Amino acid sequence: MKENLKIDFLLREEIDDKRWNTSIDNAINGNIYAYTWYLDVVSPGWGALVTPDYNYLFPLPTKRKYGINYIIQPLFCQQLGLFSSKFISPEIVDLFIESIPSKFRFIDINLNIHNKTDKYNKQTKKRKTYMLDLLNYNEQVFKNYNQNTKRNIFKAIANEFTLTTLLNPNDFLKSYTQYGYMVNGKKDIIVIEKLIETLIIHNKATIAGVFDTSNQVGAIGLFTESHNTIHYLLGAAEPEYKKKGAMFYLIDGIIRNHSGMDKVLDFEGSMILSIARFFSGFGAKPCIYLNYQRSTLQAGKALVNIKRKLKLI
Repeated sequence: MKENLKIDFLLREEIDDKRWNTSIDNAINGNIYAYTWYLDVVSPGWGALVTPDYNYLFPLPTKRKYGINYIIQPLFCQQLGLFSSKFISPEIVDLFIESIPSKFRFIDINLNIHNKTDKYNKQTKKRKTYMLDLLNYNEQVFKNYNQNTKRNIFKAIANEFTLTTLLNPNDFLKSYTQYGYMVNGKKDIIVIEKLIETLIIHNKATIAGVFDTSNQVGAIGLFTESHNTIHYLLGAAEPEYKKKGAMFYLIDGIIRNHSGMDKVLDFEGSMILSIARFFSGFGAKPCIYLNYQRSTLQAGKALVNIKRKLKLI
């Protein structure tokens, strides 16, 4: 296999969208992040490693700044790596990593949960996402929550909160601008707005909101679905509503709406203990994916300065 697998590096304009997206549709490990239209929003100008038959696809979120070509995992895009409808062995993953053009002097990219490596273990770090199998979550759904989760849901019920999964995008953006976590401030909001628009166009957006009795929005969540996986992309809550269990109530509502279905809820993280505790409180289990890093930039202070300019640190 290794000797016969031809891999080409393609620029965005060289990629056949129809063939690419059909391959992602059929991939055994396909996810929402790998579609061309999703990547176009979160990483404009991306490239990819592709076999001529489009059986193996490895998107590369490429960038160029200060004369340096580099690859960096975009926001709102937890896992990329190698996708295929064929068997993906560690040897094939290694072959694709080897094929990343040397012109990219810094690489920091997440593979997906189905990608393993034999050759690059020293260049990878393990990261966690939390996933919840919804198939057996029916009448027993509440019993699988821990006591803290149950207590917060009871608080939300006592406050007579209500849940909608048809929240207006503008209301979501307004709340997220006020209370959501952002890395790049207003630039993030621009991307989020475009991402919501794109997800709606592709019928892939669920925008949830929790309201109080005065019809005030207290908590919000953006979800998308692909390959029987519901991805929790973004969420936020007004501090007072957070204390009253609004986010617990929101997640519980999403779980109940899909309980008993052959689907998985991917909470998208986290390595932060408090957030991981929140997700695991619903019965979600940790699942490992790999982060691969490589750098040929000059070491020392020069490297630190370059990373700062590129906003890598």
